[in-house]
Amino acid sequence: MMKNVFCLFLVILLFSCEKKEENIIAQVNEEKLLEKDMIANFGEEGWKELPASQKDEFIQDWIKLTLLAQEADKHEISKTNEIKQRILTAEKNIKANALISQKLANVEISEDDLFNYYKMHQNQFKSSFPEYKVQRIFTKDQGKLTEIRNEIAASSFTEAAKKYSEETAGKNGGYIGWVSEETIAEIFWNALSDLKKYHYKTIEHNNGYYIIRYYDEREIKKEKKFTDVSEEIKKIVIKNRKDEIFQNVIDELKKKSQISISN
Repeated sequence: MMKNVFCLFLVILLFSCEKKEENIIAQVNEEKLLEKDMIANFGEEGWKELPASQKDEFIQDWIKLTLLAQEADKHEISKTNEIKQRILTAEKNIKANALISQKLANVEISEDDLFNYYKMHQNQFKSSFPEYKVQRIFTKDQGKLTEIRNEIAASSFTEAAKKYSEETAGKNGGYIGWVSEETIAEIFWNALSDLKKYHYKTIEHNNGYYIIRYYDEREIKKEKKFTDVSEEIKKIVIKNRKDEIFQNVIDELKKKSQISISN
């Protein structure tokens, strides 16, 4: 009697463990997507942190993929040599990437590694920005604007600046030199960015009116700070380290393997 009770308990225990293990997330015909399969795709922590919406999206994608794969099997597409080779290549890629990832997991990238790379390749980390060489005419009298524009058309922008501009630069033809987005008011920068070379525009600013144009432009290169590019450098260093590990593994495997290529 006790033996029968023990056997019944063991069956119940095994059944409950199997049921717990096979927590079915989705099913397409006879094929099941188990929770352990989901965890295998994302990792234990990745699965826990994944938002519900992304989990649902993955499930829907899995259903679509499974439907298509099942239909392909019905048509025996996977039995063709071409598809067999593609599947074999994909399997080898997954295994190879898993091996390299395992090797890379033990590699630590320090802040010193990143900074040393930055110092050695500093010329690669530069930002470029435009500058304009500018002339302008300033007047507080709105009524003079038409007269100034007529003077520009009749003589030149320089002569009009000397004759009408009410700021110091006017004496020198309104030349104020090179300006950048950082050195000139936003309202002027926006105007210059929209203008064509030698064309001018009137801007109301600081209780007055400016007629502004640029007659030359250039691109300035400026080195980026380490703090601005550290994340970019980290990706590069990790990729380089991965390539290095990959090559080292290949070289090591080739040394202890027999390889022949038929001509």
